[in-house]
Amino acid sequence: MEATPIRPTLRELQRRTADELGLQAQSLQRYGSKLDLRELVLSKTRHPLRPLDERKVSAWSELSESLRQRGGNVPSGTWVPLKALTRDLTTSNSSSLTTARLDRENAASLLPSSAVIGGGATVLSGLTGSSYGITTTTPLDPADGWIAEGDPAPQREPTFGESRLTPKSLIVTVTLSRRLLHDAAVDVNALLSRELVTRLAHAIDLAAINGNGTSQPLGLLGNADLDVLEAGANGAAPTWGHLVDLEHSVATRAGQMAAPAFLMSPALAKKLRTTQRVSGGDLFLFEGRDLLGYPVRVTPNVPDNLTKGTSSGVCSALVLGDLAEIAVGFWGPAAIDLLVDDITGAKDGRVRIIARADVGIAPIRVGAFAAFKDLLAA
Repeated sequence: MEATPIRPTLRELQRRTADELGLQAQSLQRYGSKLDLRELVLSKTRHPLRPLDERKVSAWSELSESLRQRGGNVPSGTWVPLKALTRDLTTSNSSSLTTARLDRENAASLLPSSAVIGGGATVLSGLTGSSYGITTTTPLDPADGWIAEGDPAPQREPTFGESRLTPKSLIVTVTLSRRLLHDAAVDVNALLSRELVTRLAHAIDLAAINGNGTSQPLGLLGNADLDVLEAGANGAAPTWGHLVDLEHSVATRAGQMAAPAFLMSPALAKKLRTTQRVSGGDLFLFEGRDLLGYPVRVTPNVPDNLTKGTSSGVCSALVLGDLAEIAVGFWGPAAIDLLVDDITGAKDGRVRIIARADVGIAPIRVGAFAAFKDLLAA
């Protein structure tokens, strides 16, 4: 009988992910400017209008093959590491790019424009199989270790659970004209990188925050165990008290947080910036770049169309929690499988660039979050 493969622990996966990202960074430094997306795309089209730079084409082939050999995952097109897309979008220095330690900055540099990954989510790569379970426990009672003289030891034990990552297919596309691809005056590499990163970040944030649980991973707001506070029977405009209540709920359930942050929509951020803490006062609910001392991640993926009582389709959500307690797992390397389709739009002179990845997203500990779903931002 064939032995069942041993599932790596979360710590082992984090170490492997750190090793992979370190090797990716070393490859980026070695190949440098040879990793040009324009040249990669042109090499996958029929009848390019100019000779290809074979050194650049070979650089992509070698990098993709190294990722295949390391993880065993065969791409349909070409593996393009996320770090290759974001290397010009981050402010990390070269030493942080090559470290084998998966610190928050290193993981966040994969998709800095993502509210979730850029805010400190736990990123895992090299996942295999149909799903991956992360063992979780309920918070321990701080009184467990202390008893009075002669009293029996408490019998409380932590409750173990499991947070399960299941891969879903993430696909984003960018369409360019053949003329633009050949226009030397346009930095196509930067244009493509920016568009792909923006769309990938948007898709991951949507799933992590408000995913439907079918074609997308189930988002935080759809999790039945999320602590949801109520502003009013029919919703209510946000107040300072609501913000403090949210902080109290999270602090009580989560304790110390590694990557605390608020998640809110642009509409709610505007409402908080224009609402006074106290009527007639000089201070507003949201000033500067943080709220109650916590970073704020503003994203349109936090919904503004929720319903509470008679307030139909006009309520906004507000989330506070430890973003390090959200796991984003890649089946395969932390990369996109990039394909080029120059047939579908051939008659219009258009080329479609397709980026896909198999990604699972889930809260490791949903108790590290709390939310309102009925704040009125209008």
